[in-house]
Amino acid sequence: MALSASIDRVDETGRELLTYGTPQFPIAFFDDDLAVVNVPYHWHEELELVVVTQGRVRAHVAGTEFSLSAGEGCFTNSGVLHAESLETQTGRQHAMVFSPGIVAAKSELAWNTYVEPIVGNRGLPFVRLTAAVPWQKELLRLAERAWEAGAYEQKDYPLDVRHCLAMAFSLLVEHAQSMEALYTEQDRRDELRIKKALAMIERNYQSAVTIEDIAHGANLGVSSCLRLFHSALGTTPIRYLVQYRLQKAAEELKHRDGRTVAEIAYACGFSDASYFNRCFRREFGKTPTEFAQTHRHML
Repeated sequence: MALSASIDRVDETGRELLTYGTPQFPIAFFDDDLAVVNVPYHWHEELELVVVTQGRVRAHVAGTEFSLSAGEGCFTNSGVLHAESLETQTGRQHAMVFSPGIVAAKSELAWNTYVEPIVGNRGLPFVRLTAAVPWQKELLRLAERAWEAGAYEQKDYPLDVRHCLAMAFSLLVEHAQSMEALYTEQDRRDELRIKKALAMIERNYQSAVTIEDIAHGANLGVSSCLRLFHSALGTTPIRYLVQYRLQKAAEELKHRDGRTVAEIAYACGFSDASYFNRCFRREFGKTPTEFAQTHRHML
């Protein structure tokens, strides 16, 4: 399969528009440098299994936040809103995004026994994985073995990857009852509204956007929109909008192509270059010019 590039493409609800692997082997392998790759809030039908290999990462999954250090990881279920951010200056992770069909077809006994109990468990949006828990340590080992086999196309990798993921599902099923989170139907409805609000921001961040616009995009009143952003993302709609614009500006500054900082700021929705400079320095610890110079040397 080889390594895949991380690309941010989403539809009107924030669902990723990526094809993972091939129809014959529906899985993609990523080696993410999180100091370079931005992982904003998004979701996909596929499952995701991540192992942090360097640094410390802040995971945001289904309205919950937690830290992951090197050697720890997370399993994220289908359709769950999630994001990641660095807590340290540098950080990397191995990630696999895959269709559950790679483990078993829906017509197989293995699907009913091991896959459906997890994918169909609406009370299990994610599982945080730590080596301090023996069965989770084994699951992390299986994840890294599957990643190594598939990312580098080792001998018999289709069989090895499928075997490792199947055994991982066996562990998840065995311990699912003790892991189930309180994830209600209301939580799922709220998450759908948040997905629509984030998608509205992602489509319109280059233009003038008000909190009323964001709320309308999710079919919400302003007060409900404020409540949902606070409960699900721990921020406000406008603060999220500013941070999203800053992330887009940072991506543009890495490939400046002769444009001025002000031109990039305006292209990313900022109407005041001085305000952009202050926000950028607060977010990244560097001025936009310093940031661009640093990343130009890294390219």
